[in-house]
Amino acid sequence: MNPWDKTVGDDSKTVSLCLLVPAVLSIAAAWSVRRWWSNTLPLHTHAVSRRRKLNPAAGRRPPALSLIKGPVTKLEDTSAMPSGRRNISRTSSNRPPPPPPPNVLLNDDNHKSKSYGHAADSTSRVISPKHIPIPSIPQDGNFVFEINMFIFTGMTSFLQFLHLYRTVWWLPQSYTRYTMNFYLIDPYLVGFIATILGRRLVYCALSRILMSWSPSTLWPILQQLLRLILLALVLASLVWCAYHIMQNHPIVNIFYLCYPISVYFILFGLSISPFFDVTSLPPITKEECKGRTVIVKPLHNCSNSPHAIREEVEVLKTDFNNRMKQILFSSVLNAYYAGFVPCCFAQSFLYYDVYWATQHLAFVWLGCFTMYIVHCYPVKYCDVLHRAALHLGRWARIEGRTSHIPTHIWADSTLWHQGALVKHCKELYKAEGISNAAEPGNQTHARFYAVFNNPSVLLCSLLGLQLSLVIMQIVILVRSSEWYHVISLALLLFANYYTLFKLSRDYLVCWKVYKAEQMIQDKIGG
Repeated sequence: MNPWDKTVGDDSKTVSLCLLVPAVLSIAAAWSVRRWWSNTLPLHTHAVSRRRKLNPAAGRRPPALSLIKGPVTKLEDTSAMPSGRRNISRTSSNRPPPPPPPNVLLNDDNHKSKSYGHAADSTSRVISPKHIPIPSIPQDGNFVFEINMFIFTGMTSFLQFLHLYRTVWWLPQSYTRYTMNFYLIDPYLVGFIATILGRRLVYCALSRILMSWSPSTLWPILQQLLRLILLALVLASLVWCAYHIMQNHPIVNIFYLCYPISVYFILFGLSISPFFDVTSLPPITKEECKGRTVIVKPLHNCSNSPHAIREEVEVLKTDFNNRMKQILFSSVLNAYYAGFVPCCFAQSFLYYDVYWATQHLAFVWLGCFTMYIVHCYPVKYCDVLHRAALHLGRWARIEGRTSHIPTHIWADSTLWHQGALVKHCKELYKAEGISNAAEPGNQTHARFYAVFNNPSVLLCSLLGLQLSLVIMQIVILVRSSEWYHVISLALLLFANYYTLFKLSRDYLVCWKVYKAEQMIQDKIGG
């Protein structure tokens, strides 16, 4: 090959490469200049004014914006850049205006007007609570319960007389062969106490017989007639016993017998039903029910009406309070006549252990109280209150009030969803229940939800009280050496074990059911 041809070929390649590089650089420079020019247009040019969207409310073109020379404040347009330029490369006249930034304060009047529009939409997000049915748990009837209560109170009254009139019959020099000085016990006092403690058992027995032989349409009339007849017989028996008691005791002691009567009139008035029946309560008149009489029944109706939910809660709350009033009065009355009255009518020359008699009185009252609680508040009844509490819901007050949080004005006709923020009485509240019909700041609704949102907590507290009572009696029994102490504590423990068993069973069932129900509520609420 000729060396000259090789040299010419190499020179041609070099010349081509030198011509291609400047062409590429010139194209890149032109594209960069064009891009820089489109992004550096001045704010007062006509291109910016043509790109801006006209305000339809004003009906004319808005004035041109002036250059911002200082820092951006809360009420200024934050879309303008500090360098005096406005970024319009990504805006479109067809898009809606962007929402205000978080540092822009909302007008309170406009905000309130918007909240009314969104209040109607809040009911669409409300989820109805899901209820799990409680399994069938055996429960003592009224007649069986009154038998157990009469046996318990009669036994405790006998034990108190044993504490007072015991003897040392086992000694060889003893002048008596009996364990008690029966001649010191007033038989009319025993008759008075037995009449008070056994009145409900007699009423339940006669009412059971009457209902089995009469048509159901006549039951209310026959029950009322039976109460009046029994009341006359009971009062006649009490007056006759009190007359004979006055023959052997000072007149002042008669006030000990009549003291509970004044308490009864204060709590129940002139109603006869609470004197004979612990669960059959008198009708309740409510102003919210337009003057009609509402018969208290432990029933629940799943409703989406806030007024109906609050009305149901009000009726159930009144029924619960009436039952608690009956429980407290009945337990105190039984303990008073079974444990306190025998000590009041003891002879002045009689010596007895005051500390042990007082301790026995406390054990009788606690035992009666837990027995009445288990009977008057069965699991089915607590479940009715629990379901009403789930529909009622709860409001939690928010302390740190901020004006930029979107809230609604609370309305009594709206069923609020979980997490809703409302304003009521110049306070801010947040809904915590899955369904909220309660009134914010209403302490009655708050207490009802706190107690019955999970009834297993209440049953756990009662179980702890009964377990503590049993453990205390076992400890005292182990440390006792007197024969009448052993007999007294053994009989009390025998009765308290039965109540402990029923409370343990009810608590375990409720704990399992409400734990599963809470998991379902969290799943559908989340």
